[in-house]
Amino acid sequence: MKLNNIVLISILLLLAGRSGAQDTIRYFSLQEAVDYAMSNNYQVLISEKSIEAAKARVLESTAIGLPQVDGIVSYSDNFSRPTFIFPSFTQPGKEMEIQMGTNYDATLGASLNQLIFSGQYIVGLKAAKKYLEKTSADFFKNKLAVKQQVAESYYNVLSTEAALQIIDSSYFLTKKLAEETKQIYEVGFAEDIDVDQLELLVSDLEASRVFLQNQRGIAYAFLKFYLGLSENDSIVLTDDMQSLVEKSKNSLDLSKTFKYSQNADFVSLNKQKELTLLQVSLAKSAYMPTLAARVNYQTQAQRNTWDFFSKEGKWYQSGALGVTLDVPIFSSGQRKAKVTQAKVAFEQIELSERQLITTLNLQYQTARNEYLNAFQVYKNKNKARKIAEKIYKKTSVKFTEGMSSSLDILNTQTQYLNAENDYIKASLALLKAGEELKKLMTNAINP
Repeated sequence: MKLNNIVLISILLLLAGRSGAQDTIRYFSLQEAVDYAMSNNYQVLISEKSIEAAKARVLESTAIGLPQVDGIVSYSDNFSRPTFIFPSFTQPGKEMEIQMGTNYDATLGASLNQLIFSGQYIVGLKAAKKYLEKTSADFFKNKLAVKQQVAESYYNVLSTEAALQIIDSSYFLTKKLAEETKQIYEVGFAEDIDVDQLELLVSDLEASRVFLQNQRGIAYAFLKFYLGLSENDSIVLTDDMQSLVEKSKNSLDLSKTFKYSQNADFVSLNKQKELTLLQVSLAKSAYMPTLAARVNYQTQAQRNTWDFFSKEGKWYQSGALGVTLDVPIFSSGQRKAKVTQAKVAFEQIELSERQLITTLNLQYQTARNEYLNAFQVYKNKNKARKIAEKIYKKTSVKFTEGMSSSLDILNTQTQYLNAENDYIKASLALLKAGEELKKLMTNAINP
């Protein structure tokens, strides 16, 4: 009896372990999906690493102007000392060979270097800080792009789910109607053409179901990718398309004036412009002198026996304090050429800035008009699908009562499915147009 209990407990523990190993189902509203992507999307994480690198670059540039201390420990075992030849002092006309040095040498030393003045250092430090600002602006720009990708992928999943739901309901209803019509035909109260028409319609709906099921899998895969999830993770979307359409309409203020200076693309380019201007200053600073100070100190011991740690052995100290002034005099036009290149690069980015201003204003007008058009189409398609649904339901009732033909059912159902499909496409287009407009109008200066 005890053995059976042990076996039962072991089985229960094994099943509990398997249950705990199953993938966790994650539930996401649209906002929750966006928030999750901001912490887990691959592109966002890569951009965060760029900011870390830029901060380290600022520290590196700052450290150049701070004291630099280096230590040195040197040891030599002169197993074969050099030999020098000198004229003999005792035998004129002859030479004598003398080995110089000791068997062992050791040196301990330290050096301190301090940059006192350098135009290149000052400008370089400003450039490093500006580069950090540019990297932060790019990070915000990347987050906006990821937010749009997540939102549009979320909408794609919802639209595919909605289309599949419509196809499923029509499929099961048509299949039931086809079976009933076949039974009526078998007792002689329907024509074979009615059965064929309905079976053909069922076959078409089956093909549409398979297509949409595949599309749903692809849509989920893209959404998981943008969220930073693996393909084995299970997710459930808690928002529906209709509620998101209402939120989109309420969140957009089309009366608000578009300010290109607050756009993420413009802010990023403007930071690049400031950085390029500093490159001009950096090239000019090469004409300025550099002043640096240094302090060197060392102690040295020379031994014929290895007794460096003996108290009787002598160590010989030496030290020096120096100042170096490096004054640029003539570079055969090299410095001038670098200044010219930097100025040309700055002029190019000025032209790019003017081009971007025109482009952004054009993009805003286009996006605004596309949103207004999408909204009008959405209203029309919403009205049309309600009418098509009403006609289809009435025709279905008449067909069961023998007051309409299978051709009527085929036509009205096709009309209904097309209306529903157009409505879903119009909703999707409206949501995506809203995302594009929100992306353009997002304030990147004070987000």
